[in-house]
This record gives sequence, structure tokens and C-alpha cells, in this order.
Amino acid sequence: MEYFSRLIKRSTTNSDFNFHPKCEKLKITHLLFVDDLMLFSRGDLPSIRILMECLQEFRDVSGLAVNTAKSNIFTAGIQNDTLDEALAMTDFARGHMPVRYLGIPLAAQRLSVTDYSPLVDQIAGCIRKWTAKSLSFAGRLELIRSVLQGVECFWLQVFPLPMAVIEKIHRLCRAFLWNSKRAPVAWENICHPKEEGGLGVRHIQSWNVALLARVLWNIHCKADSLWAKWVNEVYLRGASLWDWQPKKDDSPLLRRLAEIRDRIITDFGSTEAAIRHMTEWTDRKGLVTSIAYEYFRPKLPKQPWKSSIWKAFIPPKYSFILWLGLRERLATRDRLAFLHEDPTCSLCINSKESAKHLFFECPFSSYVWSHIRQWFGINRRMSTLLSAVKWLKKGKTGSSVQNKARHLALACTVYSLWRHRNEIIFEGKAPNPDGLVISIKITVYRLILTLLPHGL
Repeated sequence: MEYFSRLIKRSTTNSDFNFHPKCEKLKITHLLFVDDLMLFSRGDLPSIRILMECLQEFRDVSGLAVNTAKSNIFTAGIQNDTLDEALAMTDFARGHMPVRYLGIPLAAQRLSVTDYSPLVDQIAGCIRKWTAKSLSFAGRLELIRSVLQGVECFWLQVFPLPMAVIEKIHRLCRAFLWNSKRAPVAWENICHPKEEGGLGVRHIQSWNVALLARVLWNIHCKADSLWAKWVNEVYLRGASLWDWQPKKDDSPLLRRLAEIRDRIITDFGSTEAAIRHMTEWTDRKGLVTSIAYEYFRPKLPKQPWKSSIWKAFIPPKYSFILWLGLRERLATRDRLAFLHEDPTCSLCINSKESAKHLFFECPFSSYVWSHIRQWFGINRRMSTLLSAVKWLKKGKTGSSVQNKARHLALACTVYSLWRHRNEIIFEGKAPNPDGLVISIKITVYRLILTLLPHGL
């Protein structure tokens, strides 16, 4: 490929070759990526002939030939007779925009929602593979955070995603997380850090803006990349990025970058202040997108219970159920009145089921809690999940292992009560408070052992 690049450069210098109008300033004739090659020229026959002669010579020297069945010629503004000759000369089929390159669509016009189908289909395909597996809420959440948002990232740093596409992605992720069309917690609330009561899933729109802000900064800094240089030469034409105004026929990406630039200037009050603040978002590698995301994302007040439930030593599935309980979003029978089911608590078969009753007021759960409290030497009675978590935060007495054991005991007991309740309802199991107490103790004991460096 190095040889081919030199061949192209030699053949297009001091010859009849004419550069593509958008490539002349930087003398761009070709782009290479692995086994993909893109050639650029003005749409005249002498220029096309020179490029084809280069391909022919390269084939004769290296033995590597172009696969004409997989190649296309894309044209604009060429007369039909010239186009026919060009097609005959190249033996390439005429291509039409949009065309996929490196997995993403290239288009001369604004992409439609349909053009984003490869992204949506890729996410849907991942979900179809996982739905057959038995995954907890926490497992599905981790897949959304790590895999799905990794798939999105490739597109988000190239395109300003339309809201219609973002909504499609939200619907797919929401249905996968809850395994239901009914979501206990709004997706907008999930897309907040755990400190603010969310689950740490990235807010797609804000992440898109943060990634595009890095592109904006690269143009401002005239980063050492061909694309940044090309934008500065062809579109800005020596003007400052902060004064430049996009034209109607400029690409949607450039117009979106201008919108982000204007938002930053408005937020900070002046161009100078905007540049100063964006400079603070950078390191030696450029603009740090995580810092930019923190600026652009929506904010909520911090929740006091985050530090007590999201612990590295607490199994994620326990933390997830405790999180739902603290948000009062567990599907207890008082919240399912629209289904016209029996509202009676399945543990005591006595009172109306609610989260407060299920976990603290029910004789069954009171019996379980009394044994767990006695096991840990806890005298304080707990009446709600929030009060229990607040007590954990305030009552930091004893060794580090003891404190961790208390956190584990709370999370494990809440999870076990909820699971036992579901087993009674959906699997027909008989209530067994003593068996549940033993199960909780064994689970906590095993988890504590993993925290000790050399065992007991």
C-alpha cells in the first residue's frame, strides 16, 4: 500500500489529473483502511483514466487486483455521456448513497431514521441472543452498560443521532432490562449516576453531545488528523471555528457541531470563557469525553442511600432489589391493583401487601429480622428500608468486617424475603421462616469469608 500511495502521488503530479473539488486543497487522492480503498478525483475522463492506470500498474507489480464485483463508482454532477464512458472505463457498477463503510452509512444528504437500521438491528440482535439465557436484573443491566453502549459509541462519535433513533434504542434496552413492556422506573431516571438514584447507564443524547464536543475541540486545535485539517481548509477556510457559521448545504454533522459550540458559548457567557472551560476538560491526549459528558448530562439531587447499597462486596442482584425497594418500585400487590388480584400478603395471609408491610410489619418478616438482628447484636428495630439504610450509614461501629457484614445482612435479607415471597406466589412453595433465616446466615457467612484475606 505504501508503494501504491507513491504511485498515485507520482501519477497525479504534473499531469492531466484534476483533484476532486473538495480534495484539492489538501491534495487528497485516496484513503486506505486495511483492504478497503477509496479513490477521489474530478469527474472527467482523463482523471479517471489516470487512477485506473495506477490500479493496473499496481496489479501488474503486486499481483493484487481490484474485485470489480465489490467495487462501485459514485458520481455527482456528471453528464450522462461522460458517466457512461466512466463506467465502461472502470468496469465498476454505479453506486448509490447511502453506502455502508466500516459498518456505518455514508451519505451525501441527511440520514433518515431508516439509515440507522444497522445500529438498531445490531442492538436488537445482541438482545435476541441474551433473552434465551437466565439473567438477573443486575446481569441484564451490566450487558446494557458494557456491550450495548459500546455498540452505540462507534456511531455516536460520528453522527448526531436523531431522537427517533434514540427512542428506538431506549425501547429495546428498557424491554430487555425489565423483561416486560411495563417499566417500574422511567429510563430517564435510570440514566443517572448511582449517587443520584440511577443505575449509571449513559444518557445517550448527552453522550452523543460529549463525543461530538471532542470532534469540535479537535477542529479548534487543528488536531493532527486528516479530517480535522480537511474541515479547517474546506469549510472554515482559515476562519476561526468560533466565528464560522455553517451554510444550509453543509453536512448535518457540521451544523450540529455549530449548535454544540453555540450552546457552550451561551452557557459560559463568551467565546473566551468557553475555550477556557473546554481547555479544563482536556489532558495530553485531547478532550476527555467523560468530563464533557458530566457537564452535558442532566442532573438530579444526590441520594443519601447510594453509598450503603452499591458496595463492591454486595452481590449486584441484592443491591438491585434493594435499589428498587428504596425507590418504592417493587411490584408489591398494593401497586398491582389494576390487575384485580388478591391484595393479601402471601407471607402472613393476613394484611394487605405493601413494601413496608412485606419487609417490616409482616409477622413472617418480623420473625426473620428478629433472628438476623440478634445474630448481629442489633437492638434497633427497623420500620422502612430508608430508615434501615440510614441506620447503617450512621452506625459505623465495630471493625471493617463487622460493618460489611451488616450491609450484607440487610441486602441479603431484603433480597431473600422478596425471593421467598415470589417463590410462594409463582412456585407454590410453603412459607418457611426458619429455613429462610438459615439460608440468609449461610449466604452472609460465605460472602464474609470471601472478604477475609486468609479465611478464619
